[in-house]
Amino acid sequence: MKRIEFMFVCSVASMFVAGVLVCAQDKKEAAEQERQIKEAEVPAVAMATLKKLAGVAAITAFAEEIEHGHKFYEGSWKAADGNVDALVTDLGDLVEIEEEIPAAKVPAPARAAAEKEAGKDAKMIWEKKTIVMYEVHYKKGDKGQEMTLTPDGRQYHEEGAEKGGKNEDEDEENK
Repeated sequence: MKRIEFMFVCSVASMFVAGVLVCAQDKKEAAEQERQIKEAEVPAVAMATLKKLAGVAAITAFAEEIEHGHKFYEGSWKAADGNVDALVTDLGDLVEIEEEIPAAKVPAPARAAAEKEAGKDAKMIWEKKTIVMYEVHYKKGDKGQEMTLTPDGRQYHEEGAEKGGKNEDEDEENK
C-alpha cells in the first residue's frame, strides 16, 4: 500500500513540476518578443541613432524587441561583409551591433573553439557582436566598488565576479 501512495505522490509531484516548467516557458516567451515594424513606428531619437550607424547604407528592416522587460528597436542593413543589425533603446542609446563577417576575420582561437564544438565540417556563419556596457567606479564606505551596467540600467555580472567586488584596476587605483 505504501508503494502505491509513494507512486501517487511522485506522479503528482511530476505533474506539478511539468506544469511549472510549461508556465515558466510561456512567461519567458511572453516576456521576450520581437516583431517586425515599419520605419514610422521607430521613435525619432532611436531612428536618428540607427541612421547614423548605417551611414550611407539603406536600412532595410525594422523590429521592436522586448527583452528583460525593456523595449528596444533594431535596424538592419547590408554592409561589405554581409548583414548588420543594430539594437538601440527608445532613447537612442546603442545596445549592440551584430555584423556578419567572413571566417578569415575571426580570431584563430575563436574559430578553433567553434570547430571543436560544432565539428570541422559544420557550416558556420560568423557575426561580430559588439555590446555596449558602462562601468562605474565609486567608494561605498571605505571600500572601492565597481558596477557594470547595460544601457537600459540592468547590472551585468562578469563570470566569477562578485556583486560590488573589486578588481585589479581598483587595486592599482588604491595604491
